[in-house]
Amino acid sequence: MTPQKNEAEGAEKSLASPLLFISYFTGIKGNCPAEWADDKIRVLEHAGRRAIVLTGMGSHVEDRSGVHYVRVPSLAWGDYREEVRELKAADEPVPMGMRLFMPFAFIFGSVIDFVLRKVTRGISGGRWPWLLTALPVAMWLKVRYGVRDVFCTGGPTSAHMIGGLVVKLTGGRLVCEFQDPLLGAAMTRSSVTRRISTRIETFLVKNSIRAVYVTKVAALTAQERNPAYATQIAAVYPGAWQFAPPVLPIALEKCGVFEFLHLGTLYGSRNLDLFFQALDSLRREGFALAQAVRVVNLGAVYCETAPIYLERSDFLLLNALDRVDALERARKASCLMLVQHTAELSRETIPYKTYDYLNLGLPMFGMLNNDELRALIESCGGHTAQADDLEAIKSALRVCLTVLADPRPEGSARTGCFDISKQFLRVLECLDGGR
Repeated sequence: MTPQKNEAEGAEKSLASPLLFISYFTGIKGNCPAEWADDKIRVLEHAGRRAIVLTGMGSHVEDRSGVHYVRVPSLAWGDYREEVRELKAADEPVPMGMRLFMPFAFIFGSVIDFVLRKVTRGISGGRWPWLLTALPVAMWLKVRYGVRDVFCTGGPTSAHMIGGLVVKLTGGRLVCEFQDPLLGAAMTRSSVTRRISTRIETFLVKNSIRAVYVTKVAALTAQERNPAYATQIAAVYPGAWQFAPPVLPIALEKCGVFEFLHLGTLYGSRNLDLFFQALDSLRREGFALAQAVRVVNLGAVYCETAPIYLERSDFLLLNALDRVDALERARKASCLMLVQHTAELSRETIPYKTYDYLNLGLPMFGMLNNDELRALIESCGGHTAQADDLEAIKSALRVCLTVLADPRPEGSARTGCFDISKQFLRVLECLDGGR
């Protein structure tokens, strides 16, 4: 039998068996890792690709065409309580099996919580105790359904480790997607946790046929840390699910105001202080278009300067909505705002809502601390400035308002720069004989 025939038969077998999709979070409103995973599951369903989703007990999910969910509780007492709270918050009954599991979570989970706090100094979000309960289930699912291919995303790194161990112990092919880098350059970690994270990353990259990072910077630094497996590391922008068609730009004479809308929470160095200073400066200089600006934040504001925002006649604070409703409200805006922290960690990450923004097709204004994100937004027609540079924000705002005052003709709505179906299938192409 020729190698080409072997490869073709392997690809056919892969498509015939379901994909084991592992993510601790799915189906939880307002939870970014869950929304990230849910979007990819929509792609699989739309493409007619069968999948078994292994997820945490706190996820709100129902089986649908081609997609079967298996929920498993975490052994940690803290995780267990959080999962129960999540179920009750959504008026979902706590399954009897979950109730019977409580003594084990309380007795053994409390010890595990204590040990993890000591090792990680309380800063780990890896949900490691979930590995203890979910790994046996993952291995059973792999054997029971003849699974060949495993895809893991997170969020919590426990999902990646489950996939890595399953493939290591039972064979198959693994694709890992890291929503955030395991070893960000600016992450504050002890020497012990950093060594552990380094070994985990190497283990996962080594056992994956593709390790996907969602920024070029994160992929490059991962390649530098793992030169022996550099060819297995790739950067793929994820994209987001397109819930509605792009929006046509609205001329000022029709709306009477330029509404700059920010989705999400403002706190710490992610604030609007410099934006308002830039806006007020343009007004003092007599730049007429600046008089028509109104800023809307859809979500909470925890900045020290929040009382000052609320006193402004050009600022409106709205309560947070679930994702679909929030995006529907955002369609009424003139321009969508993306505000990053000034911390170094922002240089290696791209907020997931960036792709929701791009899907809406509206102009974007970003106050950023990330050159890669700046290039991405500008390539899609947006306007950006360094987050801590007042003069740069003022200059970009002037240009942005000038463009907004003269929108393109009707019928020329800008389409999203990334199609999530194409992006995710590009991630999985190595499972379909594409590599």
